[in-house]
Parts: sequence; structure tokens; C-alpha cells
Amino acid sequence: MEKVEDILRVWTSLDVHTSFTDVALFLGILLGFFLILITAEVLRRRREQRRVSKALTDKWNTLCRIYELTDEEIALLKDISRYLKNPEKKYLLLANYQAFHESLTAYGRKNKIDTQLLDSITAKTKMGQTEKLVSEMPPQRRKSRRKPVQLPAYVAPIDHYQAHIQTKMYDLSRGGCKIENPRKHFHQGDDIKISFKFREKNFENIPGEVVRTSSFGRVLHVSFGHVY
Repeated sequence: MEKVEDILRVWTSLDVHTSFTDVALFLGILLGFFLILITAEVLRRRREQRRVSKALTDKWNTLCRIYELTDEEIALLKDISRYLKNPEKKYLLLANYQAFHESLTAYGRKNKIDTQLLDSITAKTKMGQTEKLVSEMPPQRRKSRRKPVQLPAYVAPIDHYQAHIQTKMYDLSRGGCKIENPRKHFHQGDDIKISFKFREKNFENIPGEVVRTSSFGRVLHVSFGHVY
């Protein structure tokens, strides 16, 4: 920002009789400066995308090794992962029962399921009981319409057994919520689970994805679920 201000000061100090060549040269330098900034930002985002992609692939490969999945089982899970909002996050099928169950249901509507192969996968992964589904939250007619609330809540990475990190919830709808980011621990794209109490009903380990952050990373905007 200081560099931009320095350039603007130079511009305002130019003599009115400055030649056209000098002005053109100055504008060329200014344009080049902004192109460098834009290029640097594009490269930074690409590096971040590659980092995230590698991290997701590493999670998937690690879980496949832990559960000793065969090539046929992996192939079936990859087909099922096409029904996730982000198929690149196929590791969710091995880390979260609800993501697995809902993706499998969507897959089964259009494909014949190899039950023997599926039984083998579920026997190995032992993902346990499904998290409680969201059923009594205020309806969300538009993405921006959410109910302001002030609720205590708990959050954790989705592959943890229980949401246990204390936080605060600021708004809530059927489709998502806004919560405090404890110690700025989470980032855009992270998969999490949230527990809270609303209208005398407990909601435990609701899966979601951080779609963006705000207030310099202190607030998380969360979309519930991972399946279309």
C-alpha cells in the first residue's frame, strides 16, 4: 500500500509541462506495477490450490491404507464421491458417516450398487452411527436469510470423534451458520462438525464446510452437509 501511495505522490508532483513521453513512461510503470501485483496474487492462489489438493489427496491415500481397501473398493468409492459437492474431498467418505450415507443414497438412485463390495467397505471402515440430522432449523429461502442468534457451540475438524472446541454461534439457518473461529484455527475449505442446542433440542456433530471467513479470519461462514 505504501508503494502505491509513493507512486501517487510522484504523479501529483509532476510538472504541468511534463512531456507526453514522460507521462506515458510513468503510466507504463504504474501499469506494470499493478500487473505484477495481480500476477503475484494469481500465483499465490494457484500455490494454495495445489497445497490444498495435495493435502486432500494425502488424507485419502492415508485412509485407504489404514482401512486396507482393495482397488475395486477404491474404485467404487471414487464413483460414489462424484455425488459430493466437491468430489476432490472424497476422503470424507471414509471420515464422516453422513457424507458417506448421503453420497451413497444419491449414487444408488442412478446406479446399481454392488452390495457385496459395499459390505466389505463398511466392515473395514466401521464408521459407526450417523450424526443427528438437522430438522428443526429456521427455513432459508435465500442464502443470505439467516436467523440472528447468540448460542454457545462446539466445533472440531470433521475427522475428530466429537465437536469439542468451544465457540459462539452468531446466526443459523437450515443451510448453514456463522460462528466464531476459535484461535483462527480453521480456514476456507476446511471440513468441520458442529454441536449446539437450539429450541431445546440438541444438535450433535453436524457436518459442514467453511465456505469463507470474515473479520480477518475471526468468523467462519459454514455450509451444512457435503452432498448436493
